[in-house]
Amino acid sequence: MELLIEKETRRTLLGIFLLSFVLTFLEIPSSLAYNYEHVNVTSKVNVTNAGPEVLEVRPEDSVVLSAGGYKTVTCNATIRDWNGFNDIDNVNATLYYYLNKSSDPDDEDEHYTDSTCVEISNDGQYLANYTCTFDVRYFAKNGTWTCNVSVNDTLSYEDSLAENGSINALYALNVTDVIDYGELSVTDISDNITATLTNLGNMYINVSVLGYGEVEGDGIGLVCEQGSNISVENQRFSSSLVAWDSKIPLASTSQDMGFTIQKPTSEDNPITQNTYWQLYVPPNPFGGCTGIIRFTATAP
Repeated sequence: MELLIEKETRRTLLGIFLLSFVLTFLEIPSSLAYNYEHVNVTSKVNVTNAGPEVLEVRPEDSVVLSAGGYKTVTCNATIRDWNGFNDIDNVNATLYYYLNKSSDPDDEDEHYTDSTCVEISNDGQYLANYTCTFDVRYFAKNGTWTCNVSVNDTLSYEDSLAENGSINALYALNVTDVIDYGELSVTDISDNITATLTNLGNMYINVSVLGYGEVEGDGIGLVCEQGSNISVENQRFSSSLVAWDSKIPLASTSQDMGFTIQKPTSEDNPITQNTYWQLYVPPNPFGGCTGIIRFTATAP
């Protein structure tokens, strides 16, 4: 029995000796020889391209459009690319009425695109500022508009950011340059003279009208070279072809003309309203007579 124990002890000692020898000979770290509960391992990577980022978009707010024309509206943006601002390949933007989408097709009433926004400054490292411009027509819808700026870099990585601005209501009109009653004698009533009104804004409009000779409120319709002047009420108007007696006398104070002109949605289809004017010549003016008729676009 003692001999058997002695043999087992020898085997155990030999095993320990051989294990120590192997660990020493192979220079295996002692940490691998044991089962630790936690082991921290370093991980690493080298990122060679970073995508661009649109950090800020600054659309114009409370834009006042130009009656009958277009207004250049700007939307500025700040963009960062950790590969350097020169890695920015293209910046483009859309400006659209808030009920639309950036991907919708262009429509002068509610959607515009600038496919090549322009760099205006940079910090020499990672940041660049861009400006995007849109020639917005006078009839573009009023209210909230969204500017969406998109960017891609030389490897086609992309980013975008959208912010809201606004376009104001524009009440505006144009009228036939001159209402010329022609050549008349005293007590004559002129033929109907047509004056065409055109909506040059982005809202439905009513139109009010008043008349004066030289100074607003003077009660004169036309100031004549000789003799008496023609009182303001001797001019009458209507929105349809009716007789003199059915027309509305012009006054020194503003009065509504009794119709609404719709909002245009395209330059190809202007929205107009014809009005019809007549003049009665009382005794006893003579020569050339001129006066002012003021048309004003108002909210319905």
